[in-house]
Amino acid sequence: MQKHIRRHSKGQTDHVDAWLMSYADLITLLFMLFVILISVSVSRQNHPMSMNRGVEQEHPVGTHKSGTLELGTSFDEAYRTLVGVIMSSDADQFISLQKTNRGIAIDVSAVQFFDDGSSNIPPAQMAIIVKLAQALKANVQPAYTIEVEGHTSGKDAERGMPMNDWSLAALRAATIVNVLQEEGVNPAQLRATSFAGTQPLVPNRDAKGNDIESNRLRNQRIIIRMETPSN
Repeated sequence: MQKHIRRHSKGQTDHVDAWLMSYADLITLLFMLFVILISVSVSRQNHPMSMNRGVEQEHPVGTHKSGTLELGTSFDEAYRTLVGVIMSSDADQFISLQKTNRGIAIDVSAVQFFDDGSSNIPPAQMAIIVKLAQALKANVQPAYTIEVEGHTSGKDAERGMPMNDWSLAALRAATIVNVLQEEGVNPAQLRATSFAGTQPLVPNRDAKGNDIESNRLRNQRIIIRMETPSN
């Protein structure tokens, strides 16, 4: 009888030991899981994911890509709308979108959207310009200004005809301003500026003085800036 009791006691002890072992394993697993979670958290803090990809880089005509506006500004919705217009019109090769320190800048290739040496916009290209104007109208706020800059290649100035450059750039800028006004933008918020060929984006000539025609084409552009006024 006493032996039977001892056997029972030993079996009970074995059962308790087995339970303690399982509990110890569970604690070990939980501890390992906790260490892994801490490691992942530290790794994410050391390598944050940025939603901002910076400012649009300059590219020759035919290779423009839309840039990304920094999130958390009053121009976010306008940026998203404009990106949609550019992409749906398959125009990202000729129109680029950039952020500025005060808002948004749309760089439009004048070579692609105006007749050669003219301020006339063909109907097919006008459709895209109107869509851009409508997107700007839908997102412009009373405190914003929309300034349209006209830029040329400066070739006429080099030929001794500087007024041709100034006039062409001014007329092209005024054409875009007229479209914006027709789409309902308040005229008091609009500006048209001619820079002629005074602000080339890329050099018109190489180091030997030879003409770089592709660069001259790139320098013919319209920039539409929707921004908050500078102080």
